[in-house]
Amino acid sequence: MRKLTEVISFAIIVIASQASAQMMKPAFGPELAKLSFLTGNFTTQTRVTIDPGSSGGTTGSGTIRAHWGLDSMFVFLSSQENNPALGIYKGFGVLGYDSPNDQYTLTMFNNFADHPEYTGHFVGDTLMLFSKVASPQGSFDQQLKWFRDGNNVRLQIFNDFGQGYSLMIDQAATPSADSTKGTQGK
Repeated sequence: MRKLTEVISFAIIVIASQASAQMMKPAFGPELAKLSFLTGNFTTQTRVTIDPGSSGGTTGSGTIRAHWGLDSMFVFLSSQENNPALGIYKGFGVLGYDSPNDQYTLTMFNNFADHPEYTGHFVGDTLMLFSKVASPQGSFDQQLKWFRDGNNVRLQIFNDFGQGYSLMIDQAATPSADSTKGTQGK
């Protein structure tokens, strides 16, 4: 009986230590540090292409505020854009790194009442995220590319309606004078 009690006690200790190790809070690591170029306050100039494949489009402007949150585990993005093609766009996103699945994730919410979820990776210095977006005209594939362009941050959005990706949105975000850059939030 004593031997059985020792075995059960040992098993409980092993299980408890494994559960504790799994519940340990993750640390700010290199995967999250790669997102630092997206943090700060920005003014934006955005070109929206109305007809895929054409060189025309409309230009608008807006702002983005991006900061670290929840102990620097996520970048919270808040944007507002005014563009003749889309009207006033307001969006909020949560960007982070999903360690178990080894991928970046972005969930966006906006005043158009949709909430696409993206997953992807860095290719070189470019964060590439993908989603299947539902729309009344049918779902389509969407690709986001975020990268540095000198001191600016560029966002390019490509849509694929079944005939390959076409550039739909090209945004240049310029850091504001009050921008708070950093590798990790407080």
